[in-house]
Amino acid sequence: MIYIEYGLDFDNNSFGFGRSVEVEQTDGTEYRTKEKVKLVTKSYYFRLWIGKYVLVISKAHGVELIHKNRYNFKVVFGIKGEQ
Repeated sequence: MIYIEYGLDFDNNSFGFGRSVEVEQTDGTEYRTKEKVKLVTKSYYFRLWIGKYVLVISKAHGVELIHKNRYNFKVVFGIKGEQ
């Protein structure tokens, strides 16, 4: 699965705003890249991460509130797909 995110994300963009690509491999590992990736779109989502809580609104799963173990602040629009 491939996730492309655009927006405010200080974890993956040194200036805050930008684009991030995460690739999950079949063996369970994942990595991030700045390369352009072609994909077949499966779903769209919006993610708002404040503190340890993440609000996700997606076409595939509706509205979810997720608790994380670490603190972060992130506001992104994402595309989920496959190569």
